[in-house]
Amino acid sequence: MSILIPVASGKGGVGKSVFAANLSIALSAMGKTTVLVDLDLGGSNLHTLLGIKNRHAGLGALIYKQETSLESLVIETGIEQLFFIPGDALLPGTANLEFFVKRKIIRGLQQLPADYVILDLGAGSSYNTVDFFLSSSTGIVCTIPEITAVLNAYSFLKTSYF
Repeated sequence: MSILIPVASGKGGVGKSVFAANLSIALSAMGKTTVLVDLDLGGSNLHTLLGIKNRHAGLGALIYKQETSLESLVIETGIEQLFFIPGDALLPGTANLEFFVKRKIIRGLQQLPADYVILDLGAGSSYNTVDFFLSSSTGIVCTIPEITAVLNAYSFLKTSYF
């Protein structure tokens, strides 16, 4: 069973995706099989940080039933032991998941054949983001020393707690 590590932020632009990518690369360099998942469903672009072209099926293919499993979306990154599941901001409505689809994704994440699954979540405290964050007993909240970023991180933590 994989260890899920969701990476969240209360506000965009604080380096969450860069942190998630670097954490994934570091874990794979330690010999751990790692899957990095772009769960910023409204604005996925994590593939650019990995130098991967946006030509692979992403989570939208699962959401719109073009693929049947999360595992079928896993692609190689060119970095040994590091794999990637793209998001899919190109398909409209991807950010607005129905509850049963979200549960299917969470179950699929927990069943991926990896040591670690790093979830790069969208910024803010929408239901989807908080639910994906709470799919694990551990998680990381990124922020920067800027008052709006700190306040939004605090708001995210409060929302997650309640």
